[in-house]
Amino acid sequence: MDHTWTCATCRFGEVEPLCFTAAGAFDAARLARVYLKVAPDAGQPPEPKADRMQARDCVDEIVSAAPAAAVTLLLDGIEQCRSDKHVALLAAGPLETLLSRHGPSVIDALERAARKSPKVRYLLSATWGQSRIDAGVWRRLVAAVKAGPVMDADARTPAAGLDDKVLGAHKAALLLGGAR
Repeated sequence: MDHTWTCATCRFGEVEPLCFTAAGAFDAARLARVYLKVAPDAGQPPEPKADRMQARDCVDEIVSAAPAAAVTLLLDGIEQCRSDKHVALLAAGPLETLLSRHGPSVIDALERAARKSPKVRYLLSATWGQSRIDAGVWRRLVAAVKAGPVMDADARTPAAGLDDKVLGAHKAALLLGGAR
């Protein structure tokens, strides 16, 4: 994926990008892990606090300036999530912003992913913002999450009324791989 964005921290600071490897490949999984504060795999050192702060800037820039990369980030991000709180962090910020700014250009990719993955449906179900998201995109979100599982059935979400498909925290952790 081409690096079509430059975050303020990378542009004006003397730091290495969190979103690209030293070889120049987009590393959405690492960026998502740092953003969500998910512990790295056993044997790897934890990410420094400065990296966690840089991750927020990077995610904001990607969501604003590079919608295709943002979709990759969200799809890799849901794989990093271990709890409903992680999912809420992705949905309440990056996903809502992406859908309100670039919904028509990203909804196809999100729908395709939702058809294949209950984790993606769970993520999509957790977003709010119907008043800021294109009406056609919102209708497609509602259809994409209908099969469940969903985070909640709140009227502000595309999962409104799907009470029978709501996962509690323990079942969400099982879905996400955070509970053993």
